[in-house]
Amino acid sequence: MGVSRVGSWMNGLVVDRDAGWQQIQVAKASQRRSIPARVVRLLVAGLRWLTVLVAGFAYHNPIPAALLALIGALLTCGLPWAALGVGLLAAAGLVAWFLLAPEAFDRWVVSPGRRWWRRRRYAAAWADVMVAGRLVVTDRRRRELVPKVARIRQGRFADVLTVKLPNGITREAFAEHLDALAQAMRAREARIVPAPARWAPGWLRSRAAAEFAPGAHTPGRVFVRLAFGDPLAHVVAGNQLAGGGDVDLAAVRVGRRDDGAEWLVSLLGTHILLAGATGAGKGSVLWALLASIGPAVRAGTAQVVGLDPKGGMELGFGRELFRHLVTMDGPDAEDEAVAFLETLAEEADRRAGMLAGRARTLTPSVELPFVLIIIDELASVTAFISDSKRRQRADAALGRLLTKGRAPGMCVVGALQDPRKDVVKWRDLFPTRIALRLVEAGQVDLVLGDGAHARGARCEAIATTTPGVGYVTEDGAAAITRVRAAYLTDEDIRRIAATYRPGPVDVGGSLRVVDGEPGHPAEAGGIAA
Repeated sequence: MGVSRVGSWMNGLVVDRDAGWQQIQVAKASQRRSIPARVVRLLVAGLRWLTVLVAGFAYHNPIPAALLALIGALLTCGLPWAALGVGLLAAAGLVAWFLLAPEAFDRWVVSPGRRWWRRRRYAAAWADVMVAGRLVVTDRRRRELVPKVARIRQGRFADVLTVKLPNGITREAFAEHLDALAQAMRAREARIVPAPARWAPGWLRSRAAAEFAPGAHTPGRVFVRLAFGDPLAHVVAGNQLAGGGDVDLAAVRVGRRDDGAEWLVSLLGTHILLAGATGAGKGSVLWALLASIGPAVRAGTAQVVGLDPKGGMELGFGRELFRHLVTMDGPDAEDEAVAFLETLAEEADRRAGMLAGRARTLTPSVELPFVLIIIDELASVTAFISDSKRRQRADAALGRLLTKGRAPGMCVVGALQDPRKDVVKWRDLFPTRIALRLVEAGQVDLVLGDGAHARGARCEAIATTTPGVGYVTEDGAAAITRVRAAYLTDEDIRRIAATYRPGPVDVGGSLRVVDGEPGHPAEAGGIAA
């Protein structure tokens, strides 16, 4: 770590920055050491810097360090030709490794070098970023303090920095400088994340006082995730989403998260708000959900109904999966849409009455299956219905459905393009919110909640070439997760619809459901028997 001095002719002070972690010491300009003392101090600091540099490089880059150490040993022993031969063989081996297995080469050779270089950048540039952002406080001993990096958790694509905040600087004030921090550290994005889970033995956790258990945020500390690589750059294939076993509706596979883990969405006890501009990939999210619950649809423990205001252009590819599909493409389209919502609201009332006093939540079964309700354009039933009476009926039915449908096993997935306040009146009744690429930065908080954009959800910056990429928040969780939905081709959708079709499908008229075996007559009535 280097030491820099910046003189000030205005006040006679010298700012001594200890290379980037926390403390900025201020000393009188007259308190300068003699020339020999300064030379010794510089030599000691240089030796320390070189030792840290070499040791850090060897620790984080074992393969290149071992090769360089071997070549250096041969040169020290007076064997230059042997050193040259080892160097040529090592270079040829590395080139062959890169050509034959580029993924492994990046993981074991290039990525360790990146991580080491990022650590050097943190040490060199951190204090400058904090000072430039005016994140400086003065304590009672007249020391100027800035946020300190207490720990670095490094990964292949991203690092999580544990930042200790001095008294007087809040999380909100620090979050305002995430863009500047990302730019200074050459990161793709910076995002505040919840505190990482701490491991502890089960016997110790069970005996610890629950009142003092750590929460999502640790007072005096903030956790910043700096992303350098993008594991979501590659398209996630969706043809393997539907497995052959039982479907866990509390953990439905949708795609991949930016930490490399699977993106799992719970459909039980929740509703999902899905927002994205044209071409942002809303269809990818919808079809990934439908593909993952396909086995449950075929088994009869789940049913799917939908409303597609675009005449079936989106949901029509998998029409066979739906028990009922309203396409809004006729003269009575608005009446059909309102009747559709009112029937669903009545079913929610009926189920709630059945479960009252017996169970607080539904366990899906063939007799009373889980119902997934897909509304491809929520604005079509909340704002764009021309007749005011029909619009009031639709609003009332949707409100009842969102309020009562969660516990009795009815999940609404509402997709929309325009997340303005006057479009979605029931926004707070969607516990799970997904925001794909949006047109304006101000729309992010409207979808994900207040402060989401400041915490790193830059939906307006998502590239048009990466459909299905977005950010997710869940009710009660402070985490903002970057994800990408799996992509299913038209052929994949048709194959999944044909494989997991539940039986005869009613595409118009009153809402009907098939309660018996495929091929038996349908009975008019509610969603499920």
